[in-house]
Amino acid sequence: MTQNQVATLRKGLLVLEFIKQSPGITLAGVMKEFQLSKSTAFRLLTTLEDMDYIYKIQTQYFFNPKNFMELSERRSIRDWASLHSIYQAAQNLQMSTYLGKVDGTDLVMTQVLHAPFQHTAGEEVGNRTKLHQTALGKVILAQFDERRLESLLDKMSLEPATKNTFQDPQLFRYHLKTIQEDGYAFDDEEITIGIRCIAVPVFRNKEVIAALAIGAPADQVSRGNIKEIVTKLNAGSNAITEEIAKLDDEN
Repeated sequence: MTQNQVATLRKGLLVLEFIKQSPGITLAGVMKEFQLSKSTAFRLLTTLEDMDYIYKIQTQYFFNPKNFMELSERRSIRDWASLHSIYQAAQNLQMSTYLGKVDGTDLVMTQVLHAPFQHTAGEEVGNRTKLHQTALGKVILAQFDERRLESLLDKMSLEPATKNTFQDPQLFRYHLKTIQEDGYAFDDEEITIGIRCIAVPVFRNKEVIAALAIGAPADQVSRGNIKEIVTKLNAGSNAITEEIAKLDDEN
């Protein structure tokens, strides 16, 4: 009996680690990876979901990092979640809207809004991805000075999330220069197949502190409407900066 319990625990931990490394994996993907029956995979995933170690969006599973956060990080995320200007930005954009910041070589989601853009998608706040895999991470990296950028790039392994993720360090550096010149970053299904993202930086005292982005099905984000989306994102970014400045003045 003890052996069976240990084996089940080990299997559950392996599944948890797999979901952390493979955001958006499905039940079928877990079955294939671990050669599990549908019922066994379902029980493991349901247990992890009930314990809030993972969460589910439609058919996809995602790691929930909030159970592993330090108190200071949770407080920081709550502060970001208190901003009202992102709601106005999301209403204006009418697309899923994201606010994220850098932590080491990760991009941490601090605010996520989906239609009808009235409530935070709390289960997604705190999610982490590698900086190079997302438009949010790339647009922040592009604003760093050369010393800080090189220091981070030396620590990044550029592991792929999809076949479209940048993996060549030299090409990635050229890509960041283009982003800096354009003022926005475009994620062409680099973190999730079927989803495109556009991000702009958020500044405080002329230093980049975060990024604001939209994410939508690929057929809703094209070369033809990027300029319009970027204009709305920049308006949202400016509003966030102004709100942060007001909050700082009050404190």
